[in-house]
Amino acid sequence: MSVVSWREESERGAWTQLTWRPSALAGLVECVWLFDGTLSRRERYYPTGELDLIVQLDTPFRIIEGQPAAACPSSSLAGLIVAPLVIESPAARSRVLGVRLRPAGAFSLFGVPLHELTGTTLDLGDLAGGEARRLAERLDEAGSDRARLLLLGRWIAGRLAGRRSTDPSVAYAVSEIERAGGKVPIASILRRIDVSPKRFTRLFEEQVGVRPKLFARILRFRELTAALRAGADSFSQAALAHGYYDQSHMNAEFREFAGMTPGQFLAATSYPESLSLAD
Repeated sequence: MSVVSWREESERGAWTQLTWRPSALAGLVECVWLFDGTLSRRERYYPTGELDLIVQLDTPFRIIEGQPAAACPSSSLAGLIVAPLVIESPAARSRVLGVRLRPAGAFSLFGVPLHELTGTTLDLGDLAGGEARRLAERLDEAGSDRARLLLLGRWIAGRLAGRRSTDPSVAYAVSEIERAGGKVPIASILRRIDVSPKRFTRLFEEQVGVRPKLFARILRFRELTAALRAGADSFSQAALAHGYYDQSHMNAEFREFAGMTPGQFLAATSYPESLSLAD
């Protein structure tokens, strides 16, 4: 079990974070993570094409913008987001565990149409019944943070065993979109699969959460933000390299997906092993 761990103490708070990427669940689970500490902050999320299963063992965070303002359920599944989402963490110490799920993992895990979850946060009890409460209790009672990560990973693996997988045409399309970083015409994918466009779009939306073209835009935006964080030469060059018509087109995507300009994005504080920004 290879776990990345770090400790941070700054004006933003003091916390420990652990991240585990289980190789046995590759393609279904991006990572399993744990946060333990105090952090008084607002945190901005933008679309990445992934879903998040969250278990909060202490005071839950609150959703501030992007969805109806409310305390997030202690155990929840957040569907794909297609617009900025801002949360506020409690000032007191909190212990939070999460699983960053790829759409194939979320679909297999719960077997519900993922488009019904898009842009929403659902109580895990509505999906897993009493298992959700028992899982939270076992995580709270575990003897160490590493034990909590392993327990959560095993729970996920156990639920995935023997479950329904995504349709081959959808799996192929997702892999092609990911391989191209979102820069692929959906029509070219349709020419390579033996499924009618109408049926393919319905299956994709059900098993991924959004239509293929929107998913490709989200992945293209994710690739763009990673390039900008890594030090892309200029906004105009980054825009062209990632398939945007021009910088204005890229700026419009930033407003829609992140609620800010590219300059504001680069100026915002980002966190290790996270795709969120200090708000």
